[in-house]
Amino acid sequence: MYTVTRKELLEVCTLVYDRHLTNAAGSNFSGRAGESSIYLTPTGNAKQTRLRMSPDDLLHVTLDGTVLEGSGQFSVSWETHRRMYQEFDFVGAVIHAHPRYATIFACQTEPMPPLMDAMKKFGQIPVLPRHLKVDSREFGDAIVDIFQAKGDSFRKHGHAVFYPYHGILCAAPKLDDAYDLLERIEYNATAILGCKLMGFPMPEMNEYPMFQSDYA
Repeated sequence: MYTVTRKELLEVCTLVYDRHLTNAAGSNFSGRAGESSIYLTPTGNAKQTRLRMSPDDLLHVTLDGTVLEGSGQFSVSWETHRRMYQEFDFVGAVIHAHPRYATIFACQTEPMPPLMDAMKKFGQIPVLPRHLKVDSREFGDAIVDIFQAKGDSFRKHGHAVFYPYHGILCAAPKLDDAYDLLERIEYNATAILGCKLMGFPMPEMNEYPMFQSDYA
């Protein structure tokens, strides 16, 4: 069974913040600590520390919500993180973040297309419906349905969803996979936005509504 260490999780937290893959408005990170427990960042971690935490700042909690170590408070994202580990026993890490450019694609209803070669194996990154309350039970249900539909691809590579007008969640078998996916999505967003700005033709994108006005 895959597990993370506190040190590994904290290193990724810092890297995500420093590379503008999230901001001080909020983000949450978790990694599997054992068969039925996870390490979880507490609420306010980005605003208060800019994700520069000590190992003692992490919560060690069971999937039933019992705090084994740590004194921080659960964030509102706790329920969604917990749901990923409960529904998918192969998930080893979950990252919720607000990447600088990719979050632009959370501000519309169409999925982000996989323009870059590095995104082909993941396919589209969908946007959850606007009417769903973030981190509600129904919100978690929608994510589970999307991830289940990916089948073996999710089990092997992980997958992601955009929170409408908010950010993104990446869940994957390992922490490195989750971070890798987050960074790939940000670069994919940068490439799409840059191509649109420069007026470069993207004929393979014709199937996506956001491009049809230019290349119908």
